[in-house]
Amino acid sequence: MTTIRQANPAADFPRIAELLSGYQAEPVTVEQLWEWERRMPEGRIRQRLVAVEPNGAIAGYGYIDHEIWMRPGRFELWTLVDPARRGAGIGAALYSHALQLAVAHGAASFASETRDDDPASLSFAERRGYRIDRHTFESTLDLTTFDASRFAGSIEAAEAAGIRFFTMADLDGTAEARRKLYDLNRRTALDNPGADGTFPPFEEFQQFVFGASWYRADGQILAADGERWIGIAAVAYYPKHNSAYNAFTGVDRDYRGRGLAQALKLLAVRLAQRYGAEYIRTNNDSQNAPMLAINRKLGYRAEPGRYRLINDVATSNVKRGT
Repeated sequence: MTTIRQANPAADFPRIAELLSGYQAEPVTVEQLWEWERRMPEGRIRQRLVAVEPNGAIAGYGYIDHEIWMRPGRFELWTLVDPARRGAGIGAALYSHALQLAVAHGAASFASETRDDDPASLSFAERRGYRIDRHTFESTLDLTTFDASRFAGSIEAAEAAGIRFFTMADLDGTAEARRKLYDLNRRTALDNPGADGTFPPFEEFQQFVFGASWYRADGQILAADGERWIGIAAVAYYPKHNSAYNAFTGVDRDYRGRGLAQALKLLAVRLAQRYGAEYIRTNNDSQNAPMLAINRKLGYRAEPGRYRLINDVATSNVKRGT
C-alpha cells in the first residue's frame, strides 16, 4: 500500500528532481531544489509530500505553497505521479493529503497547472473542481540557425529615436538601481494579460532575482528614455544544458507599438549567442497576441504549453483543521 509522508530533502530531493525533470521543459537538478529551499522567505508556507510504495520507491510528489504576497487564502497545490504508476490511485491520495494540509493552513482557493498535451491530468484536475484560467506557450529559438540579418536596423532605429539600451552590468549595483529594476518589472508585469493583480514585494524580489544562481547582471537588458526606464528583457543562462531563457520581456504601456519589444528580444538573442547557448526558450500568455507575434517573427518554435488552473470550490467539503 502506498503511503504519503512529508518529504525529507536530504533523502528525497534526487528522486523529486527526477520526477520534476519529466514534467518541466528543462531538467531540474538537486542543486536547484536546494537553492529554492534556501531562498524560502520568512512567512512563506510550503509543505512537500511524497508517495512511497511498499518497496520504498517514491512514485509521486506534491506540494502546497502560499507566498506572503499572494491573495489571502490562495494556495498553490500541485501533484505529480511517475507516468509508469498512473492509474493506481497515487495521485488521488497525494491530492487528498495536500488538500487537507492546505486547508489546515487556512487555504480557501487554489491555483495549479498542467501541460496542455496531457488530457488525463487535465481531466483529473477538472473532476476536482479546477477550471482553465490561462494558457501559456513554451517556445524555442535555435540560435545555431538564427539569421540576425533579417532584423538589421531594428535596434538602431530605436536608438535613433532616443532610446538608450544598457544592462545592470553597466550600473554600480546600488540599492537605487535595484529598486528601479523592481519597479519596472512590477509595472510591466502587472500590465500583462495574465496578471492577477499580485506581485512579490521588493525584499522577496531581491532574494529571488539578485540572489539566484541564474542571475547575471548583463542578462538584465534595459531600455530607457532619458532617466525613465521603459523596457526590460531578462535573460538567464544554464551552462549544464547550454541554453538561455528569456524569462520576461516587458515594455511600459506608453512606449508600446514602437518596436521596443522586438529590439529587446533581439538583444536577448544576441546575449545568448555571446554566452554560446545553442538555443533560447521563452513563454507567453495565449492572450498576449503582440508578444506572440514577435516570437513567431523571430522564428521561435511553439512547443507544448501549460494550462493555468484555478479552483474556488475545493475546500467546500473539507473539514478544517484535520
